[in-house]
Amino acid sequence: MEAWWIPALAGLLDAAAALLSKASQFGCSIEAYAYNKLMGLFIGRGRVQDAVALFEGWIQGRVYSPDVWSFNVVIKGVCKVGDVQKALELVERMDEFGCSPDTVTHNILVNGLCRAKEVSKGREVLRRLQRDGVCMPNVVTYTSVISGYCKTGRMEDAMAVYDDMVACGTSPNLVTYNVLINGYGKAGNMGSAVAVYQQMILRRCLPDVVTFSSLIDGYCRCGQLDDAMKIWAEMSQYHIQPNAHTFCIIIHTFCKQNRSGEALHFLKKMNMRTDIAPQVFIYNPVIDVLCKGGKVDEANMILMEMEEKGCRPDKYTYTILIIGHCMKGRIAEAITFFHKMVETGCSPDSIVVNSFISCLLKSGMPGEVDHIMRIAAGGASSSWKDPSPVTQSVDISVAV
Repeated sequence: MEAWWIPALAGLLDAAAALLSKASQFGCSIEAYAYNKLMGLFIGRGRVQDAVALFEGWIQGRVYSPDVWSFNVVIKGVCKVGDVQKALELVERMDEFGCSPDTVTHNILVNGLCRAKEVSKGREVLRRLQRDGVCMPNVVTYTSVISGYCKTGRMEDAMAVYDDMVACGTSPNLVTYNVLINGYGKAGNMGSAVAVYQQMILRRCLPDVVTFSSLIDGYCRCGQLDDAMKIWAEMSQYHIQPNAHTFCIIIHTFCKQNRSGEALHFLKKMNMRTDIAPQVFIYNPVIDVLCKGGKVDEANMILMEMEEKGCRPDKYTYTILIIGHCMKGRIAEAITFFHKMVETGCSPDSIVVNSFISCLLKSGMPGEVDHIMRIAAGGASSSWKDPSPVTQSVDISVAV
Protein backbone atom coordinates (compact mmCIF):
# COMPACT_ATOMS: atom_id res chain seq x y z
CA MET A 1 0.00 0.00 0.00
CA GLU A 2 1.65 3.24 -1.18
CA ALA A 3 -1.36 5.61 -1.33
CA TRP A 4 -0.20 7.40 1.84
CA TRP A 5 2.77 8.84 -0.09
CA ILE A 6 0.61 11.00 -2.40
CA PRO A 7 -0.78 13.34 0.31
CA ALA A 8 2.69 13.48 1.88
CA LEU A 9 4.14 14.77 -1.38
CA ALA A 10 1.37 17.35 -1.52
CA GLY A 11 2.44 18.64 1.88
CA LEU A 12 -0.51 17.08 3.70
CA LEU A 13 1.63 15.37 6.32
CA ASP A 14 -1.15 15.12 8.87
CA ALA A 15 -3.41 13.33 6.39
CA ALA A 16 -0.59 10.92 5.56
CA ALA A 17 0.02 10.28 9.28
CA ALA A 18 -3.68 9.60 9.87
CA LEU A 19 -3.75 7.19 6.94
CA LEU A 20 -0.77 5.24 8.24
CA SER A 21 -2.20 5.15 11.77
CA LYS A 22 -5.41 3.52 10.50
CA ALA A 23 -3.74 1.09 8.10
CA SER A 24 -3.85 -1.83 10.55
CA GLN A 25 -7.64 -1.39 10.97
CA PHE A 26 -8.02 -2.32 7.31
CA GLY A 27 -5.73 -5.32 7.58
CA CYS A 28 -2.90 -3.57 5.76
CA SER A 29 0.66 -4.45 6.68
CA ILE A 30 3.05 -1.60 6.01
CA GLU A 31 6.80 -1.84 6.35
CA ALA A 32 8.69 0.30 8.86
CA TYR A 33 10.24 2.15 5.91
CA ALA A 34 7.00 4.07 5.28
CA TYR A 35 6.68 5.19 8.91
CA ASN A 36 10.35 6.16 9.07
CA LYS A 37 10.09 8.17 5.87
CA LEU A 38 7.06 10.09 7.10
CA MET A 39 8.73 10.91 10.44
CA GLY A 40 11.71 12.17 8.49
CA LEU A 41 9.41 14.49 6.51
CA PHE A 42 7.90 15.89 9.71
CA ILE A 43 11.37 16.50 11.14
CA GLY A 44 12.59 18.03 7.89
CA ARG A 45 9.81 20.60 8.15
CA GLY A 46 10.71 21.48 11.74
CA ARG A 47 7.88 19.47 13.32
CA VAL A 48 10.11 17.41 15.58
CA GLN A 49 7.68 17.17 18.50
CA ASP A 50 4.93 15.97 16.15
CA ALA A 51 7.29 13.29 14.80
CA VAL A 52 8.10 12.14 18.35
CA ALA A 53 4.39 12.05 19.24
CA LEU A 54 3.63 9.97 16.14
CA PHE A 55 6.51 7.60 16.90
CA GLU A 56 5.42 7.06 20.50
CA GLY A 57 1.77 6.74 19.50
CA TRP A 58 2.54 4.17 16.83
CA ILE A 59 4.69 1.97 19.08
CA GLN A 60 2.26 2.26 21.99
CA GLY A 61 -0.62 1.29 19.73
CA ARG A 62 1.48 -1.51 18.22
CA VAL A 63 0.88 -0.02 14.78
CA TYR A 64 4.39 -1.04 13.77
CA SER A 65 7.60 -2.40 15.23
CA PRO A 66 10.41 0.18 14.96
CA ASP A 67 13.83 -0.80 13.66
CA VAL A 68 17.25 0.82 14.15
CA TRP A 69 16.53 3.30 11.35
CA SER A 70 13.30 4.34 13.09
CA PHE A 71 15.17 5.22 16.26
CA ASN A 72 17.95 6.94 14.33
CA VAL A 73 15.44 9.19 12.56
CA VAL A 74 13.79 10.28 15.82
CA ILE A 75 17.05 10.58 17.78
CA LYS A 76 18.49 12.79 15.04
CA GLY A 77 15.36 14.94 15.17
CA VAL A 78 15.45 15.55 18.93
CA CYS A 79 19.19 16.22 18.79
CA LYS A 80 18.52 18.77 16.06
CA VAL A 81 16.41 20.81 18.49
CA GLY A 82 18.88 20.29 21.35
CA ASP A 83 16.80 17.81 23.38
CA VAL A 84 19.70 15.48 24.15
CA GLN A 85 17.99 14.11 27.27
CA LYS A 86 15.20 12.74 25.08
CA ALA A 87 17.83 11.33 22.72
CA LEU A 88 19.48 9.44 25.59
CA GLU A 89 16.09 8.09 26.69
CA LEU A 90 15.34 6.85 23.17
CA VAL A 91 18.70 5.05 22.97
CA GLU A 92 17.90 3.31 26.28
CA ARG A 93 14.51 2.17 24.91
CA MET A 94 15.96 0.47 21.84
CA ASP A 95 16.45 -2.81 23.74
CA GLU A 96 12.67 -3.07 24.30
CA PHE A 97 12.22 -3.61 20.57
CA GLY A 98 15.19 -5.89 20.00
CA CYS A 99 17.28 -3.09 18.50
CA SER A 100 20.91 -2.36 19.23
CA PRO A 101 22.39 1.08 18.59
CA ASP A 102 24.65 1.02 15.54
CA THR A 103 27.51 3.33 14.54
CA VAL A 104 25.05 5.80 13.02
CA THR A 105 23.07 5.92 16.29
CA HIS A 106 26.18 6.65 18.32
CA ASN A 107 27.41 9.25 15.84
CA ILE A 108 24.06 11.07 15.97
CA LEU A 109 24.08 10.94 19.78
CA VAL A 110 27.70 12.08 20.19
CA ASN A 111 27.20 14.90 17.68
CA GLY A 112 24.00 15.98 19.44
CA LEU A 113 25.67 16.01 22.85
CA CYS A 114 28.64 18.01 21.58
CA ARG A 115 26.42 20.52 19.79
CA ALA A 116 24.49 20.97 23.04
CA LYS A 117 27.83 21.73 24.77
CA GLU A 118 27.67 18.41 26.61
CA VAL A 119 31.10 17.51 25.24
CA SER A 120 32.16 15.56 28.33
CA LYS A 121 29.14 13.27 27.92
CA GLY A 122 29.94 12.92 24.22
CA ARG A 123 33.48 11.87 25.05
CA GLU A 124 32.18 9.40 27.64
CA VAL A 125 30.05 7.74 24.93
CA LEU A 126 33.19 7.60 22.77
CA ARG A 127 35.18 5.97 25.58
CA ARG A 128 32.42 3.43 26.21
CA LEU A 129 32.42 2.45 22.54
CA GLN A 130 36.20 1.99 22.65
CA ARG A 131 35.93 -0.04 25.85
CA ASP A 132 33.07 -2.32 24.77
CA GLY A 133 34.50 -2.98 21.32
CA VAL A 134 31.10 -4.04 19.95
CA CYS A 135 30.34 -0.97 17.85
CA MET A 136 33.64 0.76 17.22
CA PRO A 137 33.77 4.55 16.76
CA ASN A 138 34.75 5.88 13.35
CA VAL A 139 36.19 9.15 12.09
CA VAL A 140 32.77 10.84 12.38
CA THR A 141 32.50 9.94 16.07
CA TYR A 142 35.96 11.26 16.88
CA THR A 143 35.53 14.39 14.78
CA SER A 144 32.26 15.28 16.55
CA VAL A 145 34.02 15.25 19.93
CA ILE A 146 37.01 17.16 18.55
CA SER A 147 34.63 19.77 17.10
CA GLY A 148 32.83 20.07 20.43
CA TYR A 149 36.08 20.81 22.25
CA CYS A 150 37.20 23.27 19.55
CA LYS A 151 33.96 25.23 19.79
CA THR A 152 34.46 25.66 23.53
CA GLY A 153 38.13 26.62 23.11
CA ARG A 154 39.46 23.45 24.77
CA MET A 155 42.16 22.81 22.20
CA GLU A 156 44.31 20.56 24.43
CA ASP A 157 41.36 18.20 24.89
CA ALA A 158 40.63 18.36 21.15
CA MET A 159 44.21 17.32 20.33
CA ALA A 160 44.09 14.57 22.96
CA VAL A 161 41.07 13.05 21.17
CA TYR A 162 42.85 13.49 17.83
CA ASP A 163 45.97 11.68 19.13
CA ASP A 164 43.76 8.94 20.59
CA MET A 165 42.03 8.52 17.22
CA VAL A 166 45.32 8.16 15.35
CA ALA A 167 46.66 5.74 17.99
CA CYS A 168 43.55 3.56 17.55
CA GLY A 169 44.19 3.34 13.81
CA THR A 170 41.41 5.67 12.64
CA SER A 171 42.63 8.09 9.98
CA PRO A 172 41.51 11.71 10.30
CA ASN A 173 39.74 13.15 7.27
CA LEU A 174 39.44 16.62 5.74
CA VAL A 175 36.69 17.63 8.16
CA THR A 176 38.81 16.62 11.17
CA TYR A 177 41.72 18.78 10.03
CA ASN A 178 39.47 21.71 9.14
CA VAL A 179 37.84 21.61 12.58
CA LEU A 180 41.24 21.67 14.32
CA ILE A 181 42.67 24.43 12.11
CA ASN A 182 39.56 26.55 12.65
CA GLY A 183 39.69 25.93 16.40
CA TYR A 184 43.33 26.95 16.70
CA GLY A 185 42.72 29.99 14.48
CA LYS A 186 39.86 31.22 16.65
CA ALA A 187 42.03 30.63 19.74
CA GLY A 188 44.76 32.82 18.20
CA ASN A 189 47.26 29.96 18.10
CA MET A 190 48.39 30.13 14.49
CA GLY A 191 51.57 28.14 15.17
CA SER A 192 49.47 25.08 16.05
CA ALA A 193 47.01 25.78 13.22
CA VAL A 194 49.85 25.74 10.69
CA ALA A 195 51.32 22.60 12.31
CA VAL A 196 47.98 20.79 11.81
CA TYR A 197 47.87 22.07 8.22
CA GLN A 198 51.38 20.73 7.55
CA GLN A 199 50.49 17.38 9.11
CA MET A 200 47.43 17.28 6.88
CA ILE A 201 49.58 17.76 3.77
CA LEU A 202 52.07 15.10 4.94
CA ARG A 203 49.19 12.64 5.32
CA ARG A 204 48.19 13.40 1.71
CA CYS A 205 44.87 14.91 2.72
CA LEU A 206 44.25 17.70 0.22
CA PRO A 207 42.99 21.02 1.65
CA ASP A 208 39.84 22.71 0.42
CA VAL A 209 38.46 26.26 0.51
CA VAL A 210 37.36 25.75 4.14
CA THR A 211 40.95 24.91 5.14
CA PHE A 212 42.34 28.05 3.53
CA SER A 213 39.50 30.25 4.77
CA SER A 214 40.14 29.08 8.34
CA LEU A 215 43.87 29.82 8.05
CA ILE A 216 43.19 33.24 6.53
CA ASP A 217 40.62 34.00 9.23
CA GLY A 218 43.06 32.96 11.96
CA TYR A 219 45.83 35.20 10.65
CA CYS A 220 43.40 38.10 10.22
CA ARG A 221 42.19 37.69 13.81
CA CYS A 222 45.83 37.94 14.94
CA GLY A 223 46.41 41.02 12.79
CA GLN A 224 48.86 39.15 10.54
CA LEU A 225 47.41 40.26 7.23
CA ASP A 226 50.63 39.64 5.30
CA ASP A 227 50.57 35.98 6.35
CA ALA A 228 46.89 35.81 5.44
CA MET A 229 47.72 37.07 1.95
CA LYS A 230 50.41 34.39 1.58
CA ILE A 231 47.76 31.75 2.31
CA TRP A 232 45.46 33.47 -0.21
CA ALA A 233 48.21 33.10 -2.83
CA GLU A 234 48.83 29.47 -1.83
CA MET A 235 45.22 28.60 -2.64
CA SER A 236 45.90 28.99 -6.35
CA GLN A 237 48.61 26.31 -6.16
CA TYR A 238 45.85 23.83 -5.31
CA HIS A 239 43.54 25.33 -7.96
CA ILE A 240 41.08 26.34 -5.24
CA GLN A 241 38.88 29.40 -5.70
CA PRO A 242 38.02 31.58 -2.69
CA ASN A 243 34.32 31.59 -1.83
CA ALA A 244 32.11 34.38 -0.47
CA HIS A 245 33.24 33.65 3.10
CA THR A 246 36.92 33.91 2.13
CA PHE A 247 36.35 37.25 0.40
CA CYS A 248 34.32 38.46 3.37
CA ILE A 249 37.19 37.73 5.79
CA ILE A 250 39.76 39.60 3.70
CA ILE A 251 37.51 42.56 2.88
CA HIS A 252 36.41 42.99 6.51
CA THR A 253 40.02 42.87 7.72
CA PHE A 254 41.16 45.54 5.26
CA CYS A 255 38.21 47.68 6.36
CA LYS A 256 39.13 47.27 10.04
CA GLN A 257 42.62 48.51 9.19
CA ASN A 258 41.16 51.48 7.27
CA ARG A 259 42.70 50.21 4.03
CA SER A 260 39.75 51.07 1.81
CA GLY A 261 41.76 50.79 -1.42
CA GLU A 262 42.63 47.14 -0.83
CA ALA A 263 39.09 46.41 0.37
CA LEU A 264 37.68 47.86 -2.86
CA HIS A 265 40.19 45.84 -4.90
CA PHE A 266 39.00 42.56 -3.39
CA LEU A 267 35.36 43.61 -3.63
CA LYS A 268 35.92 44.19 -7.36
CA LYS A 269 37.58 40.77 -7.69
CA MET A 270 34.64 39.15 -5.94
CA ASN A 271 32.13 40.93 -8.16
CA MET A 272 33.87 39.53 -11.25
CA ARG A 273 32.86 36.06 -10.07
CA THR A 274 29.47 35.07 -11.48
CA ASP A 275 29.22 32.15 -9.04
CA ILE A 276 29.24 34.37 -5.93
CA ALA A 277 26.00 36.13 -5.06
CA PRO A 278 26.50 39.62 -3.58
CA GLN A 279 25.74 39.78 0.15
CA VAL A 280 24.91 42.94 2.09
CA PHE A 281 27.16 41.96 5.02
CA ILE A 282 30.16 42.07 2.67
CA TYR A 283 29.28 45.52 1.28
CA ASN A 284 28.46 47.19 4.62
CA PRO A 285 32.04 47.32 6.01
CA VAL A 286 33.29 48.78 2.71
CA ILE A 287 30.61 51.49 2.74
CA ASP A 288 31.42 52.11 6.41
CA VAL A 289 35.18 52.55 5.92
CA LEU A 290 34.56 54.90 2.99
CA CYS A 291 32.09 57.02 4.97
CA LYS A 292 34.41 57.18 7.97
CA GLY A 293 37.16 58.34 5.64
CA GLY A 294 34.91 61.07 4.27
CA LYS A 295 34.60 59.35 0.88
CA VAL A 296 30.81 59.48 0.73
CA ASP A 297 30.71 59.78 -3.07
CA GLU A 298 32.59 56.49 -3.37
CA ALA A 299 30.26 55.00 -0.76
CA ASN A 300 27.28 56.10 -2.85
CA MET A 301 28.82 54.44 -5.91
CA ILE A 302 29.23 51.17 -3.99
CA LEU A 303 25.59 51.42 -2.91
CA MET A 304 24.49 51.86 -6.54
CA GLU A 305 26.63 48.91 -7.62
CA MET A 306 25.21 46.81 -4.83
CA GLU A 307 21.60 47.63 -5.75
CA GLU A 308 22.26 47.00 -9.46
CA LYS A 309 23.36 43.49 -8.52
CA GLY A 310 20.06 42.91 -6.73
CA CYS A 311 21.55 43.19 -3.24
CA ARG A 312 19.20 45.23 -1.06
CA PRO A 313 20.59 47.59 1.60
CA ASP A 314 19.64 46.71 5.17
CA LYS A 315 19.24 48.69 8.39
CA TYR A 316 23.01 48.84 8.92
CA THR A 317 23.68 50.09 5.37
CA TYR A 318 21.31 53.00 5.84
CA THR A 319 22.64 53.77 9.33
CA ILE A 320 26.19 53.97 7.97
CA LEU A 321 25.12 56.21 5.07
CA ILE A 322 23.01 58.55 7.21
CA ILE A 323 25.76 59.11 9.78
CA GLY A 324 28.44 59.28 7.05
CA HIS A 325 26.60 61.99 5.11
CA CYS A 326 25.84 63.89 8.31
CA MET A 327 29.54 63.96 9.16
CA LYS A 328 30.21 65.57 5.77
CA GLY A 329 27.40 68.06 6.23
CA ARG A 330 25.44 66.60 3.32
CA ILE A 331 22.17 66.78 5.18
CA ALA A 332 19.85 66.56 2.17
CA GLU A 333 21.27 63.17 1.24
CA ALA A 334 21.20 62.01 4.85
CA ILE A 335 17.50 62.86 5.05
CA THR A 336 16.88 61.05 1.75
CA PHE A 337 18.58 57.92 3.10
CA PHE A 338 16.56 58.16 6.32
CA HIS A 339 13.30 58.18 4.36
CA LYS A 340 14.47 55.32 2.14
CA MET A 341 15.33 53.39 5.27
CA VAL A 342 11.81 53.80 6.65
CA GLU A 343 10.12 53.14 3.28
CA THR A 344 11.93 49.82 2.89
CA GLY A 345 10.75 48.63 6.31
CA CYS A 346 14.06 49.10 8.14
CA SER A 347 13.25 50.60 11.54
CA PRO A 348 15.88 53.14 12.67
CA ASP A 349 17.16 52.52 16.19
CA SER A 350 17.76 55.13 18.90
CA ILE A 351 21.44 55.51 17.94
CA VAL A 352 20.78 56.61 14.37
CA VAL A 353 17.77 58.75 15.36
CA ASN A 354 19.67 60.57 18.12
CA SER A 355 22.76 61.08 15.94
CA PHE A 356 20.60 62.33 13.09
CA ILE A 357 18.65 64.74 15.30
CA SER A 358 21.91 66.10 16.74
CA CYS A 359 23.18 66.68 13.22
CA LEU A 360 19.97 68.44 12.12
CA LEU A 361 20.06 70.76 15.12
CA LYS A 362 23.71 71.66 14.51
CA SER A 363 22.83 72.35 10.88
CA GLY A 364 20.10 74.79 11.91
CA MET A 365 17.18 72.60 10.83
CA PRO A 366 15.00 72.30 13.96
CA GLY A 367 11.85 72.14 11.83
CA GLU A 368 12.97 68.82 10.38
CA VAL A 369 13.66 67.33 13.82
CA ASP A 370 10.00 67.03 14.81
CA HIS A 371 9.16 65.34 11.51
CA ILE A 372 12.00 62.83 11.92
CA MET A 373 10.95 62.06 15.50
CA ARG A 374 7.35 61.42 14.44
CA ILE A 375 8.50 59.13 11.62
CA ALA A 376 10.77 57.24 14.02
CA ALA A 377 7.81 56.83 16.40
CA GLY A 378 5.67 55.57 13.52
CA GLY A 379 3.33 58.54 13.59
CA ALA A 380 4.06 60.29 10.31
CA SER A 381 4.51 59.68 6.61
CA SER A 382 8.04 59.40 5.30
CA SER A 383 7.26 61.67 2.33
CA TRP A 384 9.69 64.57 2.25
CA LYS A 385 10.63 67.55 0.13
CA ASP A 386 14.14 68.98 0.14
CA PRO A 387 14.00 71.88 2.64
CA SER A 388 17.44 73.10 1.80
CA PRO A 389 18.89 74.88 -1.24
CA VAL A 390 22.22 73.16 -0.55
CA THR A 391 23.11 70.81 -3.40
CA GLN A 392 24.06 67.21 -2.74
CA SER A 393 27.62 67.69 -3.92
CA VAL A 394 28.47 70.35 -1.32
CA ASP A 395 30.39 69.19 1.77
CA ILE A 396 29.87 71.17 4.98
CA SER A 397 31.43 69.13 7.78
CA VAL A 398 29.28 68.65 10.86
CA ALA A 399 30.40 66.92 14.06
CA VAL A 400 27.92 64.17 14.88
